[in-house]
Amino acid sequence: MPLALKPFRVFLGACLLASALVPVFGTEHTGFLGLLCLIILVAGLPHGAFDLYIMGHRYSGAALAWAVGGYLGLIALTVLVWLTLPLVFLAGFLSYSAYHFGDSDWPSAGLGQKLAWGAAIVGLPCLTAGDQVSHLFSIITGLANFDLLTACFGLLAIPATAWCAALWVRGRSPSGLLLICYAAACTLSGPLAAFACYFACLHSPFHLRLWQQRIPSSSTLSLYGLSGVVLVCVGLLVILQPVAGGSPAATLVSELDASTLRYTFVALAALTVPHMTLLLMAKR
Repeated sequence: MPLALKPFRVFLGACLLASALVPVFGTEHTGFLGLLCLIILVAGLPHGAFDLYIMGHRYSGAALAWAVGGYLGLIALTVLVWLTLPLVFLAGFLSYSAYHFGDSDWPSAGLGQKLAWGAAIVGLPCLTAGDQVSHLFSIITGLANFDLLTACFGLLAIPATAWCAALWVRGRSPSGLLLICYAAACTLSGPLAAFACYFACLHSPFHLRLWQQRIPSSSTLSLYGLSGVVLVCVGLLVILQPVAGGSPAATLVSELDASTLRYTFVALAALTVPHMTLLLMAKR
């Protein structure tokens, strides 16, 4: 089992570090939350930008143009659903992400383990820190009272984690132990910090490495170029939104906090939906 955990040592170390920083910063310190959002964006954007190489490998000519157009169309559709049907957007995105996490993190596992892992990754923060997650959902959507949605995803995490724990006990997969560490990080350092550890230190690097092995590229300059453009756009939204709202200076810090969380999540969602759809097609 120690050898099986070796690929996940960065993730485990990050969970320990995040838990150790909580007594210093607290779980709701403005700088800490901003840093977590930046980590999530910086980690997630390059592995999403690799979709350019996947499309270029699969398509050419007019088919490539249609693929890029469809990709951009899904980005626009995701933002439109967020603006008009925020509850549908959130529930659908979380469910879609759960499948993607399991399918991407454990590509050779059975469907049961994939679904259990993804449900646990999404649901454990809801189970261990439901009030904080409900507050985050309210910030993201602009709606109030997400207790029911949070409770539903939290309950799904119980059988999902138990499934992975059973695989761990049987020596078939370390996923159960990893989820226990993830749940501990959710409890000690907060749901956003725990998810940042998972997303930046497990999901994103594993995913990017897998597809770089399948589709070797001569240069990754475009990956970081596109990531930089998205970071600048999100930064401008975060900075300009409170000013556009005419907010008093006394509430500027809290509004910057909320804007950072909102636009980080929505930017990732808008890019992740076409990203996940493309991968489903590419795997066929």
